[in-house]
Amino acid sequence: MSEERKDRLIQTRVPERLETTLKEAARKHRVTVSQMIRNVLEDTFHLVDGVVANVDQIVSDSVELAQQVGKESRRVRSARSGGTSCGDPLEGSAERLARIDAWNRVVLNRPMPCTKCGVELAKGSRVYVGLGAETGAEPGDDRAWLCARAVESLHEDSAE
Repeated sequence: MSEERKDRLIQTRVPERLETTLKEAARKHRVTVSQMIRNVLEDTFHLVDGVVANVDQIVSDSVELAQQVGKESRRVRSARSGGTSCGDPLEGSAERLARIDAWNRVVLNRPMPCTKCGVELAKGSRVYVGLGAETGAEPGDDRAWLCARAVESLHEDSAE
């Protein structure tokens, strides 16, 4: 009785250069050409399966990165534009700013929104914190923060 093989035979024609490459790689790895081809095919399918399985995470990470880059580019563009208008005032910002007696220039240790226009003030940026009897003295209290353009607009508002 002959022993039946479970593996299937697939034949294909390849260019002479590919045949030479396969034979050299098989000799280098000390396997047969057939085994080298099986290994390459299996590795390729595992690689493709891994990429397909992670594509959702890759897309999600890419979208998040694009949003961060967009936010940062808007912040940089706003800081470099040289204009003195801070942007559209947020609702209720005038009342909060009316309680401020003075502004002190500081460097942020964490991101904060500008109280006047809402632009995200990045960690490490030079901004202004409001000082006054009614502003919070403890971290996390209801402090007012202004971007440099908002402080410049305060001077313009008082000149009008």
